[in-house]
Amino acid sequence: MNHLTEERLCEALKLGEIKAFDALYYIYHKKLFAFVYKFLKNWHDTEDLVQKVFVIIWEKRRNINPEKSFNSYLFTIARNEVYDWLKKKALTEYCDAYLLGDITQDDENIETKKIVEIVYSLIKKIPERRRQIFLLNREEGLSYKQIAVKLNISENTVDTQIRNSLNFLRKELPKYLKAAVLLFITKFI
Repeated sequence: MNHLTEERLCEALKLGEIKAFDALYYIYHKKLFAFVYKFLKNWHDTEDLVQKVFVIIWEKRRNINPEKSFNSYLFTIARNEVYDWLKKKALTEYCDAYLLGDITQDDENIETKKIVEIVYSLIKKIPERRRQIFLLNREEGLSYKQIAVKLNISENTVDTQIRNSLNFLRKELPKYLKAAVLLFITKFI
């Protein structure tokens, strides 16, 4: 199918032909990877986002107009996904810094102390190995590579375990906070 024009590949994709999807993926994935990597500067995140873009292409294949540029369509989706990813990352980093940042013991803010206590009680609920990886990163400031070397695991495993820890905390934290505390936090988001 690689010898077909982009327009014919798009027509076939629109009809749900997997070979057309594979051909378009083969044609564009490296170019798309390079485009996304310029923004994310992280191989794993770039790989995930490129895959997400192609999943979106597959899911929205019936909306493709074969007469228009597939390249433009693909890169518009990628650009929008990159922007969304960067916004979420900025918000996540802000929340992480706020919720998990260094707070001194002499801090007079009772609500902040309660939040920190809740966060640390939740961290204790994370499975032991995952918690170890998470704390090596957050408390000791080790990079993913340093943790991977120290624990003899892959950087991808470190990344996955830290993501899972953060997802757990984001999911569980609201269950433990009172409405007033949630309102307090949302003032800063």
